[in-house]
Amino acid sequence: MLKAFRTLPQLKARPTARVVTYEDGESILEFYPPGGKYLGRQVVPADNKMKDGGKSFMAPPSHIHLLQDEVFYVTQGEGLWYLRGQAPRRLKAGDTITIPQFLPHRFENVPGGTEPLEFDYNYDSSMREMEMRFFYNVFAYMDDCQHAKVPLSTLQLCVFCADCWMPVDLGIPGPNLINLVFSTLFMWIGAAIGRFVFGYHRTYPEYYQEEGNIFKKQS
Repeated sequence: MLKAFRTLPQLKARPTARVVTYEDGESILEFYPPGGKYLGRQVVPADNKMKDGGKSFMAPPSHIHLLQDEVFYVTQGEGLWYLRGQAPRRLKAGDTITIPQFLPHRFENVPGGTEPLEFDYNYDSSMREMEMRFFYNVFAYMDDCQHAKVPLSTLQLCVFCADCWMPVDLGIPGPNLINLVFSTLFMWIGAAIGRFVFGYHRTYPEYYQEEGNIFKKQS
């Protein structure tokens, strides 16, 4: 195992909380208690940037959900949703969009805007724990990399994404099926190398504790 060669920032322990802030408080991740209409809430900074002008990681690259549809409900601001093969969709407060399983997509706040984009989102409720584990880990990891000025590891991101069955979209031209196959293979191969050769983990205790502990402590 080549742990000595992996790029991993010092992991900052974060409290197990339903609401977590990143990027010096400008970005928010919140999870709602089980049984509600939505899994949680996210806030993307205005213009997709932090106060220092750096790019926010809350506006993700194009990606694909292999196991489920995804639903967004905008509660504040306006955002752009990009779905493969379709014109961009501009959504404002009160608008909802459903992203079908297997369809590459991404979203962002309106470029040049001055207001944060806030939305609720939901997935298959049976995969709640998987999604929570992913978001707590990947956002905390990116936040730690930003503060430590350490580049993100593609292999670590593959490990996180594979645990969530969510490959990053490679954007290969042609039929979406070909793009889907190659994007998924890239993720699984990267995850295998990252996990078994370099020792990256799918979750870190500094970033995430099981869901039951999160809501028990907040009750």
